[in-house]
Amino acid sequence: MTAGSPAARAFPPLASIVLVTGKGGVGKTTIAAGIAAAAAKRDGKAVLVEFGDGDSGRRVLAGARKSGVMHEVVEPKTALEASVGRLLGSKMLAKVFIGNFAVRRMLRAAPALRELAMLDAVGQIADKAKGARVVVDMPATGHGLAWLRLPIQMRDLFGSGGLFELSERLVHRLVAPRACSVVVVTLPERMVLTETLELCSALEREVGMPPARLVVNRFPHPLPPGAIDQARALGTEAGAHLVEVLEAREAAREEAIAALRGASSLGVALEPLLLPQAGFDPNAVQVADWLVAKEAA
Repeated sequence: MTAGSPAARAFPPLASIVLVTGKGGVGKTTIAAGIAAAAAKRDGKAVLVEFGDGDSGRRVLAGARKSGVMHEVVEPKTALEASVGRLLGSKMLAKVFIGNFAVRRMLRAAPALRELAMLDAVGQIADKAKGARVVVDMPATGHGLAWLRLPIQMRDLFGSGGLFELSERLVHRLVAPRACSVVVVTLPERMVLTETLELCSALEREVGMPPARLVVNRFPHPLPPGAIDQARALGTEAGAHLVEVLEAREAAREEAIAALRGASSLGVALEPLLLPQAGFDPNAVQVADWLVAKEAA
């Protein structure tokens, strides 16, 4: 693996459903919104799906109100009622079933059914989107991996019946490379990169879904030639402090490049997309423009 060599950039096309995952705080939602904005710019519309309260998605889409990106927020209780309603053939029966005291206790102890329902909601949104790209802001790292393993595990556990059929449908609709692409987002920090590369390996090994993109967010620009020598030449206390800052930045950059080059030892053969560090957090449209320029959208 090389870190950003132009000759190596040949990114496969993304599927109609894109799942974006990575550790918390790495810019996952911003990258997801950028992928959706790039698709909307090309196709006229796209969907960003977010779980929970939707605040993060609304924030990153605030500067892209006319981008053509529709924002869908999947709330666990609503998703569960809808999914169980489809299984039972009645929304009313679903509410009664879920409201049962014993069922509520079971869901708290084993949340797999709720998580399966949230994946089912993604599939329903994709079905209604009529060909528009659907980009999903997935849970972080290990939780996201567990979600993607879930349909296979539930299908194998039940073997028949309604939950088996739901799981089987999700295996083919979401947990399949032809139907869905996974984008993994990380930061150029050794520990974060190492955990992320292990996630990439696990996605292929445990789910059969090698990531289509590895986005390294906030990657430091290379220093201008002679920058450290010029700082030393100042001969002042401020200059000495600047030398320390520049050397630390260059060391971090080299450490990140070394970690990416060592990805092959984990079975990860994926050219990284390096989103340069900036003095501000980019919005969805700016990320979209960057992805298009890299021919990675």
